[in-house]
Amino acid sequence: MIINSIKQFVVTGILLVNSLIILAQAPFTGSSQFRKFSVGVNVGALRPSIVTGGSNDFTKPLYTFGYGANIKYQFTHLFGVQADFLKGNLKGNNDNDYWNGLPATDRKIASFKTDMGFAISLSGVFTFGNINWLSVKTRVVPYITAGGGLTHYKPVTVATGTTAEVPFNNGNTLHNFFVPVGMGLKFNLSDLINLDLGYRANIVDNDNFDGTTTTHADVHRDKFSYGFLGIEFALGKKPKKQLMFDNPAAYMNNNLQSQINHIQSEVDTLKTTMMDSDGDGVADQFDKEPNTPKGCPVDSHGVTKDTDGDGVPDCKDKELITPTNCQPVDADGVGKCPDPECCKNRISDSSACNLGDLPSISFKGNARSLSSDAKAMLAIVAAKLKGSAACSITLTGYPASTKASQALCNKRVDAVKTYLTEKEGISADRIITHCEPGGGETNVIDIKSQAIQ
Repeated sequence: MIINSIKQFVVTGILLVNSLIILAQAPFTGSSQFRKFSVGVNVGALRPSIVTGGSNDFTKPLYTFGYGANIKYQFTHLFGVQADFLKGNLKGNNDNDYWNGLPATDRKIASFKTDMGFAISLSGVFTFGNINWLSVKTRVVPYITAGGGLTHYKPVTVATGTTAEVPFNNGNTLHNFFVPVGMGLKFNLSDLINLDLGYRANIVDNDNFDGTTTTHADVHRDKFSYGFLGIEFALGKKPKKQLMFDNPAAYMNNNLQSQINHIQSEVDTLKTTMMDSDGDGVADQFDKEPNTPKGCPVDSHGVTKDTDGDGVPDCKDKELITPTNCQPVDADGVGKCPDPECCKNRISDSSACNLGDLPSISFKGNARSLSSDAKAMLAIVAAKLKGSAACSITLTGYPASTKASQALCNKRVDAVKTYLTEKEGISADRIITHCEPGGGETNVIDIKSQAIQ
């Protein structure tokens, strides 16, 4: 019981300490260990329309070349802020027919070209998919963006039936607010480099981006789009990983798994240190006699009991109490006295056991545990037994005829025996227990002495 209690205490302690370690190493440590800044460049196709459609002043929007750059800061796994620069020309004409098949030659302007000096914007970038419960590493992160910016541009137009380019607004540079809304995919090539594949729809807060204006009742805003392929470089110290591609689910899993492995290692070590190789009830770690013969009673240090101190353990001693003047003894623990018959009589004569009257142990109600008074009386019984090694005792209970009463009686006599052996150091083979139905009071355990045969 003592060893089991020690095991439970040590295991509980290990689990508690490692639980605190897990909390201390939990992945809520801020973003300082990640790369958050990045810069990128991109190239792509500009077009004076967007995929969602809407009204346009020209029936045939053309694809033209555009290029740009960006700076981004990632605040969390899911959100960042990005500044974008974009430059290029946009073109369109009315070479395509209307949706009903009629030619668009009735329009006054045949084509346009807008020189976009720049379009700068600031957008929020919302990423998702980087918290991945299925894969440890995140290689592709989708994102969407939305923001606002300012564009500077100079449109020129060509009237229907002519070839001359006419500057809009006398060739003065125009500037207007615009709203960029986009989506894309970031591909992680390394801790340093990402590939950026994206599309942005841009809504200009005016109707003159293509050099024409309409007189519709509804407010008309020009639109242009940019599909691009870019390369992005993460800034920061080399060992750091990018926050955008970090998977906290995998980090937490690895952290917890390492702690589980550590606890398992500690438990395995504990099992090894708590082994009881000789089966004497004392763990090897505390056993001062690791090779006790099987069946030999030992003390709390695992040392074989030798009641008479003759050097032969009790389990092999054929003369359990050898007087000092009869020692040394032979291999069987039998002493060699000047008068062997004297010694022999002292061992076999039943009159050598004289403990006198021994107290009875009382229990209240259905109690099975010992009271403090009972323990005090058992201490007196133990002292008498230790002073008279030729004696043993019998513990007798008197249950009623019911099974419950008999079971309670067995538990009470076992409690008395356990206390005498474990707390008072009396050998279990010197204590006999039994219950006699109807022989006395049901709540009393009688103790009687007898000579060891």
